[in-house]
Amino acid sequence: MADATYDAVIIGAGHNGLALGTYLAKSGLDVAIFEKRAEEGGGLCTEELTRPGFLHNVHCNYHTLVGVSPVYRDLQLHEHGLRYERPPVQMGSVFGDDTALTIHTDLDKTWASIARFSQKDADTFRRLIEETKGYLDLILTTLMFSPPLSMNDITKALVAWGVEEKAEFLSARLRSRSINEFLDQHFENDKVKAHLAFHASLAGYSTDRRGLATSFPLLVGKIDNWPVCVGGSHALAHALWEAFAQAGGRVFLQHGVARILVEDGKAVGLELEDGSRVRARQLVASSINIEQTFLKMLDRAILPDGFVEAVEASPHMDWSYFSVHLAMTRPPQYKAAEFDPDIDQAWVVNVGYDSPEAINRHWEAVRSGKLPDACPNAAVNSLFDATDAPEGHYTGLLRHFAPYSLSPGGPEAWDEMAKDFGVRCIERWQKAAPNLKDGAILDWATYTPLDITRRIPNMVQGDWMGGLIDLDNMLDQRPFPELSQYQTPAKNLYMCGATQHPHGFITFAPAYNALQVIADDYGLERWWR
Repeated sequence: MADATYDAVIIGAGHNGLALGTYLAKSGLDVAIFEKRAEEGGGLCTEELTRPGFLHNVHCNYHTLVGVSPVYRDLQLHEHGLRYERPPVQMGSVFGDDTALTIHTDLDKTWASIARFSQKDADTFRRLIEETKGYLDLILTTLMFSPPLSMNDITKALVAWGVEEKAEFLSARLRSRSINEFLDQHFENDKVKAHLAFHASLAGYSTDRRGLATSFPLLVGKIDNWPVCVGGSHALAHALWEAFAQAGGRVFLQHGVARILVEDGKAVGLELEDGSRVRARQLVASSINIEQTFLKMLDRAILPDGFVEAVEASPHMDWSYFSVHLAMTRPPQYKAAEFDPDIDQAWVVNVGYDSPEAINRHWEAVRSGKLPDACPNAAVNSLFDATDAPEGHYTGLLRHFAPYSLSPGGPEAWDEMAKDFGVRCIERWQKAAPNLKDGAILDWATYTPLDITRRIPNMVQGDWMGGLIDLDNMLDQRPFPELSQYQTPAKNLYMCGATQHPHGFITFAPAYNALQVIADDYGLERWWR
């Protein structure tokens, strides 16, 4: 492209880059976003992987902060064609003995389902979710949609508030506990604990990691907020693009960035892979990972001592996702529906984990590079979105916790192992729902952790969260202290992607929080508040 100049330039047209760009454009800045791939949206991609007319969400299927994240409201995304359906039966678990547990938008129905396993646990869950809902807005504002505080400051604030006397479940002591320990303290039934542990794991929180109990109340607070994006996840990307374009912004696809230009310690623009240069009058923002930003695009000579080593040492998730995308003639009818008919209408279903110990065994296997026994989670979006499959047909998705690097063989071993593991996942689903045999599955395609990185290099080692979810990599420690406040060693260069607090997933929080820092630095009027 010809050399050009803008007020702000952003690297990467994923959801965070698009969101930040739209806020800045609506603030009156001339903004351009440069994306290496041929489409905007990053992980918000929807494709016909199996047969024509079957729309598969290749990466992101779950948008759990719809109605919670301020970005949807501020950018008026629903006015750009974005629609969601909220399934009445949000989640479920089918167990080996053909019983089932279901989570509903109606708390009374959830209570009744849990009570079939333990009335004590049902009562505990009701108190937990009611308490959590009471302070959910405060938690979100303080812990997600603001630049990060330190864990010590949060602990001091909780103690000063008198949390131990005022709350049954929220506690300053959670920083030393795992989610498993929280569940063991408050719940008694293994199946109830298994479903709650499954829910946390699906959100990227390993249940055996010390300290992650600090986030569990927030996870429970949105356990009934799993909406289906109508038309596929790319509909959200398109709504973001349309909002950005309407605000005057421009997205340049297939325009990869080679270098970030720095003069006198200040970021002043980009050099693209075709050799052209784009100047930035005010700022440059990167929504891609820290490895590409600081080890490939920036001159290391401007970085302080120890910075490169900190980037190289920043930990990635120690597990990823293996997926099977299916074109189907009918939805599952679970044997467990004889116990609870609502399971056939549940959107996200745990197929096989009967206890937290079963999940723990899978963490151990995955971290050692092994493929565990198949216990996939299943989702059939077509039950709630008729547009994602031809009439009378259904689009299915199986996901499984999996290692990025297999032992033996490394990541490349996925090319040989994918089909076999896909068969095992399908057979496990068919065991729970026998009607999925005999022609129910027309076609299917696997998508491995290696495929994730091949398609989206920003997701290093199949890491869709932008970095390990761990107490030592949260809040003002993410990705490391010198980079935790969205500013960088190069003045006017900001980070706004999943490597920043709080993490990946479709929260928009990294972009929103970077916006707050940029607004302070440039005196932008906060019209979004």
